[in-house]
Amino acid sequence: MRALFDRFYKLRLWAQALIVTAFAVASADLLTLFFYAIFFSDRLALDIVLTAIITVLVAYPTSYVFLSKTATVARLAAELDKAATTDFLTGLRNRRDFMQAAQDEIDRTDGSAGAVLFVDIDHFKQINDQFGHAEGDRVLVLVAEAIRASVRETDIAARVGGEEFAIFMPGADLPTARRVSERIWLNCRLVARGTDRGGITTTVSIGLSLHRVSQSLDDLLKEADSLLYKAKKAGRDRVVHTLPHEVVA
Repeated sequence: MRALFDRFYKLRLWAQALIVTAFAVASADLLTLFFYAIFFSDRLALDIVLTAIITVLVAYPTSYVFLSKTATVARLAAELDKAATTDFLTGLRNRRDFMQAAQDEIDRTDGSAGAVLFVDIDHFKQINDQFGHAEGDRVLVLVAEAIRASVRETDIAARVGGEEFAIFMPGADLPTARRVSERIWLNCRLVARGTDRGGITTTVSIGLSLHRVSQSLDDLLKEADSLLYKAKKAGRDRVVHTLPHEVVA
């Protein structure tokens, strides 16, 4: 039954109203047929026709208005849901949705849940200061596109801060996470070609941490953040990761 209603709401509004009207006409005529066959059989045919006409005149505009309001409410609810889970500038998930999705992955996994990448655009403040915030926003959008093009379909990519992005890779081992992080690193270097100004560089620093059995999400993120700091301290424009058995202090 739910699948039937889902298919109904995917139809165009006029088609939905038409179906409701047809149902109303059929119901009204059946009732007319029942009562008039008993009490007024001599007027049955005429009254069935009149009932159908009256029902169409009342049901179609009423159902159209009602369904249009329902469709508007459904659209607004979808927009609010998207706004609550999406970063408005880049279209990636926002921090809140990332945290929830990553926690869900950890909760449903008994062993290692995968890997986390923290990605930070190097010297982003200089881009804003030298070229303006509009160009800085364009860089953020282009970097987000580079990340989206680099990760797997199952990966959870988000913008979690001003120029900082995070990716949770469910079920990823170190070689897989390294391949993805290196794609991100390379594709982000190419982002500068899509900007309107010369002289912009778009390198990124990446901290890669593998989730360990029974490790909390907070500890995993702190570890990835510590590795990101090491990447920046080592000169930026690089990926720093743990070994499978290593714990970052």
